[in-house]
Amino acid sequence: MSEKDLILSALLEKGILVEPEVVGYIVEKGGMNYLPKFINKFSNRPHVKYRDIIEPTNLSVRKNTTSHIPKPASEYGWDFKIDMDASVEMRGTGDAIEFKRLFEDRFRKLSKIISSRVQMQNAVSIARLTEGKAATIGIVSDVSTTRKGSIIFKLEDLSGEIKCLTRNAEFILNDEVIGVVGKYSESRKMLYVDEIVRPGCMARGNRKIEEDISVAIISDIHVGSKTFIKERWEKFLEWLKKGEGEAGKIKYLLIAGDVVDGIGVYPHQEEELTILDIFEQYEALAEYLNEVPDYIKMVIIPGNHDLVRNAEPQPALPREIEKMFNGNVELLSNPTTFTIHGYRFMMYHGASLNNLVELIPGMDYTKTTEIMQYMLDMRHLSPVYGEKVPIVPTPRDYLVIDTVPDVLITGHVHIFSYAMYHGVHMVNASAWQEQTKYQKMMNFNPDPGKVAILNLKEDRMSVKAF
Repeated sequence: MSEKDLILSALLEKGILVEPEVVGYIVEKGGMNYLPKFINKFSNRPHVKYRDIIEPTNLSVRKNTTSHIPKPASEYGWDFKIDMDASVEMRGTGDAIEFKRLFEDRFRKLSKIISSRVQMQNAVSIARLTEGKAATIGIVSDVSTTRKGSIIFKLEDLSGEIKCLTRNAEFILNDEVIGVVGKYSESRKMLYVDEIVRPGCMARGNRKIEEDISVAIISDIHVGSKTFIKERWEKFLEWLKKGEGEAGKIKYLLIAGDVVDGIGVYPHQEEELTILDIFEQYEALAEYLNEVPDYIKMVIIPGNHDLVRNAEPQPALPREIEKMFNGNVELLSNPTTFTIHGYRFMMYHGASLNNLVELIPGMDYTKTTEIMQYMLDMRHLSPVYGEKVPIVPTPRDYLVIDTVPDVLITGHVHIFSYAMYHGVHMVNASAWQEQTKYQKMMNFNPDPGKVAILNLKEDRMSVKAF
């Protein structure tokens, strides 16, 4: 076997595809002796082209004057780590014992966070409450409001339950985990609550990185729909391919679900489709995304229109769909968490927004980031069980926000919004579908064709419309 064959074989073992000219370059640099250095440099690249490794011919002329010019994203490797993918744990029969286990996991995780709050330092279990000042933590149930505006609810932990009353809360949701501080009446078996303590959140500061790269964030492409905004989508792809200006810094593209319109998602949907086969919808999507430059890693999660079950957490799109894409695509669960160059991302399609917009006073679909603030405060993406979002009783509650992300991403409602909350970038990503018949009937106007762009070097969010 020739040296070139040995080099090519070693690269394939590492999952690195190269152009023939690249093998010749390695031979010129020292062959097998140089190969480990090459592999280390390009280990995160699925396909290395000759133009990716050669130095510009005018570098020697300008090397003293161009050090301040940012490198394009193609010259950096990927630094991507999956922290949580719910696809790996989808076992279960759906019986009561499994749901009990799910809520116990939620309680243990969130009560641990709440117990670290200053107000809860003297908290005890419900069974240990005594007359007078009291603090405890539990899961809420049976919420109701009196004529005078007080909220009555039950609070339950692993030791028992207690009835509570408060005049000092705007709202409390069933199934959220909270701490309460107040006075306990032994005779009335009632806890009169002065303060509600939610888990809360605070992101890390000082998270800027050295590489001048950006992350683009979108959602809800809805390929296959008659209302898919094809021309604007193609302009976005062309912008990425040209790689000029801000586009040249984009190293990652995050897509928060509903990548196709699906089949049978709602009655008479076929009347609003241009592609009537769901696999053909994904094939059309793959043709589009395979145009994206191969140095850009794409991360895709499913949504309620995609080819997975509707109950959350949703597993990643199946293997037969994954095969349609190039090697720069990661298919993960909904929700998922991952790290990009040290930044912590949590991406969730956002079906629970339909619940929370109705359950939290004063909310509407123009206030999506305000709802996301409550998600962060409650440290749960979908706190209420039994409403519009079906839940799978997995051994672990994947919808708990265990660790505060640097970036929280949702989609689903087809409106772009962005805000910063306690150091967390919150993005409700824009869609690529104009107003549907259903949205028109509901007098809902979407805000499609916008791309959120987070520059990691500057920790700065911007938006570009197409």
